[in-house]
Amino acid sequence: MNTNTPPIEPADGGEIEMQVAVACVDASGTPDMPVFKVRTTQEEYDQGAHYYKAKDLAEEARYEGPFVCFDAAEYGPILSAARELGLVPQAVVVDMTDGQIHSIRCDTGEIKVVCYDTSDTDEYSAAMADRPLSGNGQLVRC
Repeated sequence: MNTNTPPIEPADGGEIEMQVAVACVDASGTPDMPVFKVRTTQEEYDQGAHYYKAKDLAEEARYEGPFVCFDAAEYGPILSAARELGLVPQAVVVDMTDGQIHSIRCDTGEIKVVCYDTSDTDEYSAAMADRPLSGNGQLVRC
């Protein structure tokens, strides 16, 4: 039984859409942790049914067990393990020669850059944009 509250509660008591990470192995036996979107009611969430829905989606995608599921309320153990394994960037170096971003390096993990101009803080300004590092819109692996 899940005693945590879901990240988003529906206003009308209906279903919410949430993401659930499933630790498992792929068809070749390689460890993986895909993330699946599931729809659930508050009652189903409280009973842990969202985990079974995510497990079913993992099986449909040809992943193999054992399956261990985590929702957003349970990020602590995953983040702690990622830090312990050195998978979370601890140092990020930004070359901003002449006020332009030329390069960004980090010790590990994936990063993205938030670019801003303090003289232009309009909500819809192009200066206030969240921009991935690579040209194709993806995060860059360090």
